Amino acid sequence: MKLKRILVWIIDWNISGLPALLYAFIFRKVVETQGINAIGALLFVFFVLSFLAIFVFRDVIFKGQSIAKRIFKLRVIDNETNELPSNRKLIIRNLFFFLYPVEFIMLLASDKSLGDMVTNTTIV
Repeated sequence: MKLKRILVWIIDWNISGLPALLYAFIFRKVVETQGINAIGALLFVFFVLSFLAIFVFRDVIFKGQSIAKRIFKLRVIDNETNELPSNRKLIIRNLFFFLYPVEFIMLLASDKSLGDMVTNTTIV
């Protein structure tokens, strides 16, 4: 299970990072051709908000299964109910994804992420 969790974590970072790379490329081209202007500023805001939304809401949108979790037939469950956690718990859990060095070390050491520990959730 630990290997699956680590692979899911890596795939989620890469899948979520692809749109970020695309937006960064578009933003760079706009700035190179037009300089910093209203369009460039809007693209930057759109990029930041999209990037955050992809990471924070991925398990909410897909009902406890990010794309990588679906590939490996895994899902997030609430340890108290053995059901899908509330959207609030899923969002809080995913906010810890931004502490990626800590999250990765936690996965290597214990097979549970910091977000799982704080929200009392697990992957099955």
